[in-house]
Amino acid sequence: MSTPRSTKSLALAFILGALLVGGVLGFTADRMFGHDEACASYYTRVEMRKRFAEKLGLSAEQRAQVEAILDRKRASLDSVMAPVKPQVQAVSDSTTKRIEAVLDASQREKFARMRADHDRRERDDRAAVRGGRE
Repeated sequence: MSTPRSTKSLALAFILGALLVGGVLGFTADRMFGHDEACASYYTRVEMRKRFAEKLGLSAEQRAQVEAILDRKRASLDSVMAPVKPQVQAVSDSTTKRIEAVLDASQREKFARMRADHDRRERDDRAAVRGGRE
């Protein structure tokens, strides 16, 4: 028979595990489907940064400082995500395969094009953020 303490520990571990899995799945779904071309709220990081600076009326000096802060944030997030990136990729790959199994041939082709377009936008966005910011 388990003690109340071990039951609480097990329950806490289950809840934390469920939160982690939910977060990973949510992150993956957002990465795959959250940037649909039809979604008017999609902005690349470059566009978001530019819009942020314009709406706040940032000076060139302020914008440079904010850019540096956001770059450090991105680097920190990358280092935090690095240990779980393989698991996230595995969940993403598995999800893609399961979705493809539901689709007919023409839908699979369209889905592949959508994913390729999304990947291209993400690559372009990352390059623009690292390079010129415009």
